[in-house]
Amino acid sequence: MTNQLIKRFHFIKFLDTFPKFRLGAMLVAIFCSFLIVIATFTPITLGILAIPNEALSNTGEFFANLSSIDQIIRLLNYIPQIPVVIFIASMLGPGIGVFSIFLYVAFGLAGFPIFASGGGWEYIFRLGFGYILGFFAGAVLTGKILSTGPNMLKVIKAAILGVVAIHLVGIAYMAIMLLLKQESVFAIFGWVWQLSGMQILYDFIFAILAAFLGRFLRKALWIVMD
Repeated sequence: MTNQLIKRFHFIKFLDTFPKFRLGAMLVAIFCSFLIVIATFTPITLGILAIPNEALSNTGEFFANLSSIDQIIRLLNYIPQIPVVIFIASMLGPGIGVFSIFLYVAFGLAGFPIFASGGGWEYIFRLGFGYILGFFAGAVLTGKILSTGPNMLKVIKAAILGVVAIHLVGIAYMAIMLLLKQESVFAIFGWVWQLSGMQILYDFIFAILAAFLGRFLRKALWIVMD
């Protein structure tokens, strides 16, 4: 029965690629705003490859004496906000997707403690706020790519470019803030590695999965949203 339902969803023809600003779509957008909040406070513990300096200076001896995989694996508390943003954009499109993200950002800047470190307008001075602004760029780019006959390759492309857009905006904003504080170039690279370098690979992986899930739910929820 499940296979038959999936086949039916596959052949449903929508009037529009993405829903328009109707009541059903607005309710889904509001729910998606809550999904970003949930993702913010639901870290996932994952491992990343972290090769120490000793392995680079004396590779043979280091790996000969390697007693545990824990010596080259570092735990990362991964925050799945970016995949959720890609999911929203792939399901709702660039218009309503941006509206959903706007609700999240507006309530956060208004003082509701829904950002990772609280809320309030002063949050704009935090180094990581650029990534939140990048949500808009990622949603628009992902939605635009999927607006014209989405297929498997387009879904993957939209997810990857959406992630790249978010990180580029985040890095640019962070670099400007650090330069205004007269920090060194090395400090900027350090922050880039801390906020982007250690998690962008997982962003790509989970964003691709989220994009496919978003397209499936677009079909599954078409009666509500259209």
